[in-house]
Amino acid sequence: MTLTAGGRRLAAAALVQSLGIGLFMASSMAYFTRQVDLSANQVASGLALAGVVALGISLLGGVLADRYGARRVLAAVYLGRGVCCAAYVFVTDFWQFMVVTLCAVACDRAGPPVLQALVAVAVPERQERTRLLAVVNVVRNCGLGVGAMAAGVALASDTQAAYRVTLIAIGLAFLGGAVLVLRVSEPAAPTAEAAAPKGAAERPAKGRVLPDARYLTLTGLNFLLFFFDTMLLVAMPVWILEHTDAPRATVSVLFALNTALVVVLQIPVSKLATGQRRTTRMLTWTGAVLAVSSLCFAASGSVGGGPAVAWLAAAVVTLSLAEVIANSAVWDLSIALAPEEQRGRYLSVFNLSVAGQRVLGPVMVTGLLLGSGSLGWVVAAAVLVVAGVAAERVARAAGERMRAGAPAHA
Repeated sequence: MTLTAGGRRLAAAALVQSLGIGLFMASSMAYFTRQVDLSANQVASGLALAGVVALGISLLGGVLADRYGARRVLAAVYLGRGVCCAAYVFVTDFWQFMVVTLCAVACDRAGPPVLQALVAVAVPERQERTRLLAVVNVVRNCGLGVGAMAAGVALASDTQAAYRVTLIAIGLAFLGGAVLVLRVSEPAAPTAEAAAPKGAAERPAKGRVLPDARYLTLTGLNFLLFFFDTMLLVAMPVWILEHTDAPRATVSVLFALNTALVVVLQIPVSKLATGQRRTTRMLTWTGAVLAVSSLCFAASGSVGGGPAVAWLAAAVVTLSLAEVIANSAVWDLSIALAPEEQRGRYLSVFNLSVAGQRVLGPVMVTGLLLGSGSLGWVVAAAVLVVAGVAAERVARAAGERMRAGAPAHA
């Protein structure tokens, strides 16, 4: 696809800051444990606590985007993340680590919905903005991989100087992303009165704190559909290592397979998100394909050797397909179903389904799914099918209500 100048700058910003994230993800644990002398337990618990606290703080990003413009807020978020990375150079104990990490995670959680809000105003055409977000996602995945490989230099040196240079480089990467974002054109957002349909000027949009009921319901259902993330990052490695006879190296191979499939499939699949009916139908497809993936995981636990690896590969292929379908659908619908004058706030609330899955998903996997063996996967498959069908119906009803111009709170 051909990107506008603003789209190219957003894609470039995503690439630059994802290089920084990749560097940080691959080198930070070694830095904190070997140079700052924190225990792995302290680092893990600090990240988990910061993630929970940051859930509420991240909502401010959408509120600020509605008031001051998504471009300025996104640039500030990137700059904040860069400052936090540089601040890690001066961390010497657990509580300093906690303060910096809370700020960093809050910026991280606030970023995605503000980016969507900026794409929504910078690219008015609905299908094109979904494709731009697909390009951004592909670029981000590539950047994460390259950044992680580049972190090998610091890991091989294993010196405080190497880690500190890496942290400064990460901070500069985020600064570069902020500069690129500031160069994106952002038309003025409509006021609540201008955006309201004719005859609906009495809608109390400014006074509403939370999105309307249908949007909130879709947010809750997306929490279940976003289970692909937890399936990949938590359930898949634990299942392979503890419940199957597959070789341990299968874990890294399947992670690489997922990354490659997302990079290859995300942009082509995003082209399917055309029109309200087809896009909402993609939510049902997501639930169904995730269910197939769950059943493949279940089957891998009852066989050994080559067949187990084959079932696991099938599970990751279908999971990756569900991921790109879900991304394309929710990028489109979360923007389209939000009123323009409150888009940032709506998108920040919707993003709680993603952030919440990353906080609560591991607990659900270890406490419910994996503890029940193959039966847990079968139950998960049934839940995901129902969630997909329900999400389609809710999204379709919300779209019809918006087209009718009726008050969303009615």
